[in-house]
Parts: sequence; structure tokens; C-alpha cells
Amino acid sequence: MLIGKDFEKIEWDFMGLHLLEPNAMIGDFIIFIVAIYLAIKVQKTTKNEAFFNHWKWFFVIFGIGFLMGGFGHLLYNYWGVPGKFFSWYSGMFAALMIELAMISIYPKVEWRKTLKRIAYGKLVLSVSIATYIYSTVDLVADPSKGLIVPTLNSVIGLGLSLGLLGYYYQQKIDVAFRYLWISTLILIPSAVIQSMKINVHQWFDRNDISHILLITSIVFYYTSVKKYNTSLG
Repeated sequence: MLIGKDFEKIEWDFMGLHLLEPNAMIGDFIIFIVAIYLAIKVQKTTKNEAFFNHWKWFFVIFGIGFLMGGFGHLLYNYWGVPGKFFSWYSGMFAALMIELAMISIYPKVEWRKTLKRIAYGKLVLSVSIATYIYSTVDLVADPSKGLIVPTLNSVIGLGLSLGLLGYYYQQKIDVAFRYLWISTLILIPSAVIQSMKINVHQWFDRNDISHILLITSIVFYYTSVKKYNTSLG
């Protein structure tokens, strides 16, 4: 086990390609499969309404983002840091889908347009700042700087929509929403593990642990959406 620093990246030669971090690719691919499966489940079991459509697109964007993130790890020797941009940007759009889903059922209808404008404004600001950073900062020396804006965007957006609104909706709309604010608690250990760089093994590092917690969280998302759909009759 390593704490405070990472293991050296696993190198893998395959069909003449010099690849990196196959463990990250495996984890990201599993998240992609789970997310797309949940998107299909939402499509099949819910009504064609804004709330459910936004959740469906969250799972699709989230899954594709992680799939491309896996390739960004695997093909880093060829794509470099730009190979990570797609997954970084998609994370911000995935968060927007959750925000719009939760806003779409906000009890005070007159507030919905204002809240949507705030959500879109936050996205535009985040994308603009992220693009500036990607264009001007030396991310080769420290790629983690590229995650600052997407992470802050998600913490703010999901903290408010899943945490605050999730708890509020549990009280005002349906008990099913408790799974959303609980899901935010599940990700707290991930933040600790990532910040402290807690790595169990070279083949099961801090990112792999975070993957397990992320899968648990999105399953909680789906559980909430499914139970809310059931309550609608």
C-alpha cells in the first residue's frame, strides 16, 4: 500500500502499441457498461417526461465520458493530455443533466426558469474557465490541474441538486429521493482517498477504489428515479 504518492503507471505492450494503465481502462469500461445499462432501464421503465429524459441522458453522457476517459489513460503515450479533454468536458455536461432533471420537478414552478438559467450559466462559466486553463496551463507537468474546474462544477452542482434538493424532495415530493442525498455521502470517502492518494495496490489504486464508489452512487441514482417513477403510478 502507498499513501501520499502513486505507484508507477502500469505499462503494457500490445500489438506494437505502448499502452498505459490497463486497470484504469477496465474500471472506466465497467462504469460505461453500468451507466448505459441504467440509461436503457430508465428509457424502458419511465414516462417520456423532462425529469426522466434528463436522467437518461445523464447516464449516457456519464458512461461515454468514462469510456473516453479510459482510452485517455490507455493511449496517453499517443494522445497526451488532450486525450483527457473529452472526459473532463463531458463530466460538466453530465452534471448539467442531473441539475436540469431536479429543477424540472421543483415545486415552485415560477422558479424553474430562473434555476435553469443559473444551471446553464454555471456550465458556460465552467467550460470557459476550463478551456482557458487547458489552453494556457502546462498540464503535461501536472494533469491534475485539468480536473480542478470539472471537480468544482460537480461538487457545487451535485451538492445542491442531489444533496440539498434531494433532501428537500424527500420531504416534499417522495421518500424515494433519499437515495440521492445518500449517494453524495458515498462519494465523500472517494474525495479523501483521492486527496490523500491512498493506493492499495498497483493494480487497484485510488482511481479503482473511486470507480467502485461511483458505480454504487449511480446505482443509487437509478434506484431513486425508479422508485419515484413507481410512485407516479
